[in-house]
Amino acid sequence: MPMNHRLLVPRKTPGLLDLVPGAAAAYSLRSLSRSYADPVVTVRRSSDDAEEDFTASEVADGTLAAFCGAGDGFVYRWWDQSGNARHAVAAADANEPQLVDSGVVVTEEGKPAILFDGSDDTLDATFPSFAACTAALVCTNNADNTEEDRQDALRGPSGFLLASFVTGNQYRFRSASTNIDYYTVDKVQHIHFATNNGATSSARVDGGAESTDSDTSPSGGAYQVGGNAPGGYGWSGTLQEVIVWPSDLSSQRELIEGNIAWGWSV
Repeated sequence: MPMNHRLLVPRKTPGLLDLVPGAAAAYSLRSLSRSYADPVVTVRRSSDDAEEDFTASEVADGTLAAFCGAGDGFVYRWWDQSGNARHAVAAADANEPQLVDSGVVVTEEGKPAILFDGSDDTLDATFPSFAACTAALVCTNNADNTEEDRQDALRGPSGFLLASFVTGNQYRFRSASTNIDYYTVDKVQHIHFATNNGATSSARVDGGAESTDSDTSPSGGAYQVGGNAPGGYGWSGTLQEVIVWPSDLSSQRELIEGNIAWGWSV
């Protein structure tokens, strides 16, 4: 069952990046820092292809829906809140995931979510190499897979940056070269937390049992949020938050998971 840390985090909690700074890249539909005032997404509306930037509050308070009218809204840019300007950007209109459907903001458990179609939706970003790293994701996979069908939530040049994909109705965690573990796909919102210290990868779902394996650290280069669409590995489902830190934050796992669970009511 998904964990619930809402009682463990003060109601006026600092943002996650205030509590755990130094992210290499941080994408979310909520503000991750009290000081962050920039947009979280740039959205293109279907009626006339006009684009506009929106803050987290504007995504949730009806401003974004009003901009799209009765049409759809697609994410051109998912802004990096880390301060490193590693924004995740769609290469073309066809690659943009959806955030507004016929005038209604897409949601997961009542909160805004970006919907990837499992085909050609993907957002591109460039990451540095990692001597060690931590990745945290809030995602829901909606695919029905009866055979191997890779659905990458976050993909890099040397494998999957401690993120998940799907094979035979299961999540599989993978780092630079090693598959870590499998979890059954249930179409429910989950928190994924994984680390690599340069020699070992570990992964957990919703704060559950840890799974580990020997592995090297992922390399830098071109990464895809929502999969690797040219390779046919697009994520089928929603993403609400994807954060990567360039260090092993195993010791701060409960703090990170608790803030995420509180922010998304997981």
